[in-house]
Amino acid sequence: MELLELERNEFKEFSENFPYSMFFQSPYWIDIKKDNGWSGKIVGFKEDGKIVAATILLFKSVKFINKNMVYAPRGFLLDYKDFELLENFVKEIKEYLKKNNALFLKINPYVSYQERDVDGQVIPDTKNDALVEKLKELGFSHQGFYLTMNEKKDLEPRWLSVLNLENKTIDEIFKDFRSTTRWSVRNSEKNSLRIIECKREDLKEFKALMLHTAERRGFIDRPLSYYENIYDVLSGENLVKILLVEINFSQLLEKTEGEYNGIVARIEKIKDNPKKQNEFNELSSQTESFESRIKDLKKYKEEYGDTKIIAGGLYMLYGNQLVYLLGASYKEFMKFNSQYLLQWEMIKYAKENGYQTFNFYGIDGDFNKDSANYGLFDFKRGFHASVVELIGEFDLILDKPNYKLYTILFKLYSTIKKFI
Repeated sequence: MELLELERNEFKEFSENFPYSMFFQSPYWIDIKKDNGWSGKIVGFKEDGKIVAATILLFKSVKFINKNMVYAPRGFLLDYKDFELLENFVKEIKEYLKKNNALFLKINPYVSYQERDVDGQVIPDTKNDALVEKLKELGFSHQGFYLTMNEKKDLEPRWLSVLNLENKTIDEIFKDFRSTTRWSVRNSEKNSLRIIECKREDLKEFKALMLHTAERRGFIDRPLSYYENIYDVLSGENLVKILLVEINFSQLLEKTEGEYNGIVARIEKIKDNPKKQNEFNELSSQTESFESRIKDLKKYKEEYGDTKIIAGGLYMLYGNQLVYLLGASYKEFMKFNSQYLLQWEMIKYAKENGYQTFNFYGIDGDFNKDSANYGLFDFKRGFHASVVELIGEFDLILDKPNYKLYTILFKLYSTIKKFI
């Protein structure tokens, strides 16, 4: 088959309906990446007038080398079990890239390496070594089976947390949550929280949340223009939701004081009744907690006013998946469980709108309780999301001498960047 440059709309229809396609493999991702100096092409194979294999190719010039690095985000859209198709596609892609002055092609296919359960335990006899070896045979260099993003800064995470929504009702999905997660969702619904869908002018609030979370968790946040670019490209197509969670301190304070006064009144009523001693002791033990909460709420109201934005999330909607790409919370207010409310509302939205999976996106593959990002994994696991281990990144080197120079320069750049 001959490699063809595809029309945007025909590729869009193909990618939207391709199993496990993600927004990275949409033509809109080309539009977003233009803001960072990338250009894009869409190429593929057709058989009897229908697309059978396709990919986005993002090009960016490498300074000092006068070559293009090329990235196929989340790999090719084709049947990776069809080795003959894969081999022919790679052969044609290689020739196409050589004509377009490419230094190397990077892919990170959305293909499982081995299946895992909710706890990250391997499901036996599911390894996909045959595909890894086939890609090596076709000239790709595997970048490794990395466990954490700190080991290697992959373009996108190799480890994901994914909740399957198919063949389940909303009630069944909720029932599968861990008991502590169900409690946190119910608790969040009592905390005078309101979800707000961002307008463009609200993105500064989301950016502030992301900056706080980046500093807390030790990653580099993107500039405001990044979020504005995503919003500008995707919001009109209903392919992104950027949400904020607002807490109303005045409402919650009034509600909490009402509950507290009710407890105090009940204690006063039963304090001299020996038959009610157990109830008296139980209610008395609650008063201290309520008094502490009321004190905090009064402090928050005095400091921040009636309401405050305390959390947010950025969700990508494409094909069969709804992807929770980014989340942020102010640490001080995490006790109000706003992120549980966000995820539950968006899981319901995904189910009601026909999405097959709710993708919590990146986690680390180190499931030791002492690992740096165990808490993030455990939060997502609480929603009964299974671990997905992908096969990783591969580079197809097209100019070995200059690729070696590129790797040296890239390491030097990465080292310098840490100190500026």
